[in-house]
Amino acid sequence: MATAATTDDKKPARRAATKTASAKPASSKSASAKSSSTTKAATAKPATKPAASKPKTAKSSKPAAANRAAQPANRQSRDSSMTGKEHDDHVDRVWELAKRIGIAMFVTWDGKEQRARPLAATVEKDEGAIYFLIDVNGEKDDQLAEFPHVSVSFADHKHSKYVALSGKATVSNDRARIKELWTPFAKAWWDSPEDPAIRVIKMVPQDAELWDSPGRIVTTLSMLTAAVTGRSPKIGENAKVVL
Repeated sequence: MATAATTDDKKPARRAATKTASAKPASSKSASAKSSSTTKAATAKPATKPAASKPKTAKSSKPAAANRAAQPANRQSRDSSMTGKEHDDHVDRVWELAKRIGIAMFVTWDGKEQRARPLAATVEKDEGAIYFLIDVNGEKDDQLAEFPHVSVSFADHKHSKYVALSGKATVSNDRARIKELWTPFAKAWWDSPEDPAIRVIKMVPQDAELWDSPGRIVTTLSMLTAAVTGRSPKIGENAKVVL
């Protein structure tokens, strides 16, 4: 009897053990499923918004001044088709008009501003130079000593003819040259060419621009005709030349 009691006492324990053992796989499966879901969650790539594309920017162009500097300058004429003979004719015309007009606006630079004044000019084409008499007490000689580049313009308003020249100028006390350049016009400023205050400017033009009209009457008629017909008026030649 005792043995049977012992066996009966052990059965519940065995059954309990069996239940416990059978419950383990379920627990393992649950853990496996949990582990699997965790792994999927860990490996799943998070949804990200597409990166915003950078706005396209227009390529910066070179400054206009740089573009102009990169291009070869047409120093002979605004008209690239000008022939050698045409160039020579324009050069002759520049010297001719400058000599005929005689009075020029002489423009200097003082470091801050341009300074202009009318001066009587002696034009020497064979020397490639224009001469002016000035007074040493003026400011022109000081300005030229520091800034020798000048511009000179001649204007014949009556016949609509204009010449502008640019180049370098120097001041000297060449007494022989001063006597050569002396004219009755200079008498308005000095008593004689021996006046010690007189100085001479020699300006050597490097280039010039010419506006040569056939005359005011012809130009006016051409402009009136252009206004009626709608065509561009023919008002003469314009050329830029190297001297």
